[in-house]
Amino acid sequence: VRASSDANTVTLLDYGAGNVRSVRNAIRHLGFNIRDVRSPEDILAADRLVFPGVGAFGSAMDVLNRTGMADALREYIRRDRPFLGICLGLQLLFDSSEENGPVSGLGVIPGVVRRFDSSEGLIVPHIGWNALQITKDTQLLQGADGHHVYFVHSYHALPSDANRDWISSTCNYGESFISSISMGNIEAVQFHPEKSGATGLSIFEKFLSPNSSGAKAPAHRKASKLAKRVIACLDVRSNDNGDLVVTKGDQYDVRDHSSSKE
Repeated sequence: VRASSDANTVTLLDYGAGNVRSVRNAIRHLGFNIRDVRSPEDILAADRLVFPGVGAFGSAMDVLNRTGMADALREYIRRDRPFLGICLGLQLLFDSSEENGPVSGLGVIPGVVRRFDSSEGLIVPHIGWNALQITKDTQLLQGADGHHVYFVHSYHALPSDANRDWISSTCNYGESFISSISMGNIEAVQFHPEKSGATGLSIFEKFLSPNSSGAKAPAHRKASKLAKRVIACLDVRSNDNGDLVVTKGDQYDVRDHSSSKE
């Protein structure tokens, strides 16, 4: 039985594996309250569920299985309830991952999550801005074709005949990989919308409030080449006045070349 609907409340699955402060700030910036998942029942009671997965695939599945949340997630998705997975929150939907493994995932989408191949000089992890190549017409990514969004990941899911109906966009980094999926009310993205500027906030708003007049396509930007290396040192948070600002990122431990080692 679902709890009574609250149009301004979003359920957030933060299982304690890392920092999701920017996701919280983006949701609150758009005027929504957050209800944290404390039990499998909280997942099944959610009207809208955001799963900003962070950390390693194996550790995440261990927590989800041990707490009963894995089965609750499968059931929530089976019911086609509004779901947005982010980064690892996309990867965990697949059958399995080579990270820490092989390790079985939630088994919602056919396919194996693999590490980028660095043998030909490709820099891993893939960190920086990359352009979306839309493959399916969805409300979530409406108007985002060619727009640049922010990635931080070493593992990726590859398109195949078995999962092609799920794919809503791809990106290229050494090879084409799945950057988002969409099926019914189930959405997930490999990139970080909370760190992707106006395009990312537009994607968040389309998920959180799909009928809102503010959930419109982001302004088109001229495409540019992928930067060879971008350091993840910015974050989004509230200042003392409650305004959303861009600041130095959390826990990145960025040093200048001349900095002494600790």
